[in-house]
Amino acid sequence: MNFPPQLITLFCIMFIVLGIFNILMARRRQQTGGTQHLPWYKQVGILTGIEYILLACVFLINIGITYRVLPASLNGVIFPFFIILLLASGLLAGFVIYQGLSNARNRRTLASRTVPTSVSVSTQQSGSIQEMTSEEREQYNQKRRERRKKAASARRRQAGRA
Repeated sequence: MNFPPQLITLFCIMFIVLGIFNILMARRRQQTGGTQHLPWYKQVGILTGIEYILLACVFLINIGITYRVLPASLNGVIFPFFIILLLASGLLAGFVIYQGLSNARNRRTLASRTVPTSVSVSTQQSGSIQEMTSEEREQYNQKRRERRKKAASARRRQAGRA
């Protein structure tokens, strides 16, 4: 199956743009506080962006070698570089999958520890809580504690009357 080099080049450009977009979005989420302050090598968004860019480079070098776009005198340098990039992208793909599974497992364990089973929070509320700043979240939690205290005292009063 031979694909036209123009199509492969178009996909490479798309991969590069998608990689840059993933890196920028991951950095923006990190700066706004949407994610935990993890080092860059533990953030799946940044790793995926790097992976896309590496794959685009591998495909572009492959096109250069296959269609003899690059001079033959550079084959001694380009081919080992091609193999190194190919292996690096494969290893990075494996690491991205591992890190994604690891992050998902960590989120599940944190969620099970922090949310008691007796309290049910709707997904709409939990989504808006995660988007709050730390001060807003603290004010929200303070109001919740006050409402719970009032409800508990009302239950005690009601039990005393009965």
